[in-house]
Amino acid sequence: MTGNATNVEQPIRVKLVTAAKRHGMPTVAVVVATPLDLCLERQGPRPDNRRVPEDVVRSQHQAMVHSHQRLAAEGFNTVVFADTLDRLEPFLGRLSQAREADLGRDGNDGLGDLWLARRFFGPEILPLWQWRPASDLGTGRDRVAEIRLGQQSFTPALRDDGEGEGGCGFGFGFGFGFGFGVVLPCPLDPECSGQAWAPIHSVTDLHKALTGAMENDPDIVCTIHGDGDQEAEDRYRGWDDDPEGRADIQAQHANGVRA
Repeated sequence: MTGNATNVEQPIRVKLVTAAKRHGMPTVAVVVATPLDLCLERQGPRPDNRRVPEDVVRSQHQAMVHSHQRLAAEGFNTVVFADTLDRLEPFLGRLSQAREADLGRDGNDGLGDLWLARRFFGPEILPLWQWRPASDLGTGRDRVAEIRLGQQSFTPALRDDGEGEGGCGFGFGFGFGFGFGVVLPCPLDPECSGQAWAPIHSVTDLHKALTGAMENDPDIVCTIHGDGDQEAEDRYRGWDDDPEGRADIQAQHANGVRA
């Protein structure tokens, strides 16, 4: 099969058919019936040394139109039009093979513990990624990593979204119990000694966290202060624990109703 030429000239096709038969191979002609106006349009962005003259494009297109009726007589076993080919199945097949290779299911090592990093942040991040098992940033089952390029680095962590030791305290929204997080300044107390974690879902979040654009993220959860909603809830519960304060509120409400 050749894919670097138009093959609209019969003498060229004869050589291809002869070579295939010499090797005992079947011959299949794939007709790419691209509309003439699209063929001409594609020449526009090309540089001068790659652009095909308009008269040549028109001649090649006309030759394609008139040749497909003669292909069987020239010795091709099968003649098909490109737009009738089943392309989805082989496309998905290639993606599946690539995924199985990443998971190490094809007999190779695969990506190993870098698979999740690639899934979240893309393949471009992998050469910069190193796990840091000695880091004291995470707790429990957290796994801390470092992304470094030159003198600049960033430290995300793979966190467990569960209860108890290692629980990160915020939901990742994926339907499973883990995800990546990053430590940011506590939004409730600039002098807080705890860790304020924010979930990161993509390379976009990595960039936002590195540049300070996530410091007011509504999903930040501090190990001391919780989040903003939790603090408000704690204050509400504090009123419930204060019978005199609650009684005073109820009395004011009753007086307001009577008035």
